[in-house]
Amino acid sequence: MPETSFPSPKPGSSIEGYIRSIGRYYIGIAVIMTLLIGATYLTVKIALDRHAIQQEISFLTNQKFIRFQQLVQQTRAIMSASADSSLPLGVIQPMLDEVETAIIDIRAVMKRLRTVRSRLDSNLLERASRQSPATEALYVDLDRRLEDFLSRAESIVAANHEDRQRRYTYWGPIDFSVSADSLLMRQFSSIIQHANNRSETSIGNAVSISTALLLMLAVLFILASVLLFFPLLMKLRSEHQRKMEFEHRLTHLSQTDPLTRLKNRAYFSSALNGLLYRYRKSGTGFSMLLIDLDNFKSINDGFGHPAGDATLLHVARAFQNAFQANDVIARIGGDEFAILLPDIDDEVRLDTIANRAIEALSVDFSYEGKILRTSASAGGAIVPIHATDEAGLVRVADLALYAAKASNSDAFIFDEETLAARLEQNELALALADAAQRDEFVVHYQPKVDLASGSHLGFEALVRWNHPTLGLLAPGAFLPLMEGPQPIGDMTLAVIRNVCRDLKAWKAANLSPGPVAINLPEALLINEHGFEMLASTLSECGLDWHDLTIEVTEDVFLNRQAEQMRASMTRFREQGASVSLDDFGTGFASLLHLRDFPFDELKIDRGFVADIGRDSRSEQIINAIIDLSRNLGKSCIAEGIETEAQRQFLLEAGCTTGQGYWFARPMPSSDVTKRWLKQHSAVEAN
Repeated sequence: MPETSFPSPKPGSSIEGYIRSIGRYYIGIAVIMTLLIGATYLTVKIALDRHAIQQEISFLTNQKFIRFQQLVQQTRAIMSASADSSLPLGVIQPMLDEVETAIIDIRAVMKRLRTVRSRLDSNLLERASRQSPATEALYVDLDRRLEDFLSRAESIVAANHEDRQRRYTYWGPIDFSVSADSLLMRQFSSIIQHANNRSETSIGNAVSISTALLLMLAVLFILASVLLFFPLLMKLRSEHQRKMEFEHRLTHLSQTDPLTRLKNRAYFSSALNGLLYRYRKSGTGFSMLLIDLDNFKSINDGFGHPAGDATLLHVARAFQNAFQANDVIARIGGDEFAILLPDIDDEVRLDTIANRAIEALSVDFSYEGKILRTSASAGGAIVPIHATDEAGLVRVADLALYAAKASNSDAFIFDEETLAARLEQNELALALADAAQRDEFVVHYQPKVDLASGSHLGFEALVRWNHPTLGLLAPGAFLPLMEGPQPIGDMTLAVIRNVCRDLKAWKAANLSPGPVAINLPEALLINEHGFEMLASTLSECGLDWHDLTIEVTEDVFLNRQAEQMRASMTRFREQGASVSLDDFGTGFASLLHLRDFPFDELKIDRGFVADIGRDSRSEQIINAIIDLSRNLGKSCIAEGIETEAQRQFLLEAGCTTGQGYWFARPMPSSDVTKRWLKQHSAVEAN
């Protein structure tokens, strides 16, 4: 068969296109195989037909030969009986009838043989292997000789009894011995042998041709397997492997945080359910940690999102080094992480591991030439000590995390006291939402004084919450519970109204309160809402912008909307209000920020003031801040002064203004009025 080329799979080729190409060749091979099978069937059928005809010829020839021998014997018997005058004619007549029947049978067989031989001549294999002319002549000569003998036998049957008697007396059995001579016998024998040989040849031809065709089918099947099906199977296997790898990658991506390559929330939830299932089956406990970064927003806003991403990668590496390989580490939010520890069910070990992880991520790391540092808080819970279901475990771990943040500790493992405190804080948060509408926010004032003379210079307004049942609460007890700009805005508006109302009353009493510092949150600096709030309240109370000082924290420098805040502070200053930068030195402000942002005074944080006389580094920082403010042409004020030594150090360092318990505690407006009246009476008495 002609050589056929088949396509081979190409790397990256489409499996659908490859299968279509293979399909076309498969159809061709299927057609060829069908033709070969049909040819095999036809060949076998023709060979078997030829064999059947040869067998029939052999059978008829044998039958003719047998009848011929019977005819010879019967004819001789008639001739012999005719010669015996003692036999009656009634005995000879049946013998004559048998001879006639034999003649008819032999001629019928001869006729049938001629028909069968004509069928044999039309057989394809017979025509392909045409018998020799000598064989044809043998058939013709045998039929001629046999017909001659039959004619002789017929003449004997047709003759009367006297003729047969005379003939037999004259010729005797010689007549039929000649008729049935040895040549005729040899011809019969040759034809019978030839028929048998042709039959065997037919079978041999059928076997040979069928074998050849079947070998061709086998070769074609092997070629199809090697050139078509085997490459197709390899291609399908390769495609299956690629599909499995792709599905594995998809599964990995769907369960992996794209930035840190840690597990994501979906995987964490699945793993948590798996550990809970294990606990229900075997009673094996485990632990969970929730970890939240403390200053991620400041880094993200101050140095940009790439720095935030670098921080998250630093934290991820720290966690991977701090935890075991079988621990599940997941990033479940922007700066929120969760860890499952399958083999930890002991509070002491969990606390040790949590603190070790917090310590690992708190080390300095470099980003584009800058040294950054982050910190975190962790809350832990254990199954089955603290909870036995997903919702309960997450809730108590979250309570522990909140407790860690509230207590400024690195890690906190859940306990019942934490739950009670959290429930109390939830109640506070609910009450806090409507505190402004119930007019429960009050303002206390802490005086600002001249450090040299002690004379009054102004106030800082400090908010308090006058809770209906808990009494007066300091900001640290409720400000962390405020979420969203609306509650913060409502509280700030209440503070502004109280301050302006008190300023109006003091001025009406001919008192000189000086400017009052009000802290404005970022939510009111990023738009005009804070300015409009102040402007409308000042207008209602008939006050001037010079009566206020706007305090902002260092965080405004790092906010992504710092430009809007800069515009708001510039607008305050243009109206006549001064701007104070609170808690300076505790955040990420740089000299570039100090140069570009509009402000009038720097406030030294109480943390540095508290270390005066105890930590020389804090004293050096204070000196640097005072020098910096002087060189920038800004005033400087220190907060948190509680001792005479602190006042004296600050005064000698060049700071002229301060506030703190050494001078006065924050007090309500009524106490401020009484204090002034008392001072006024003392002056008059002198």
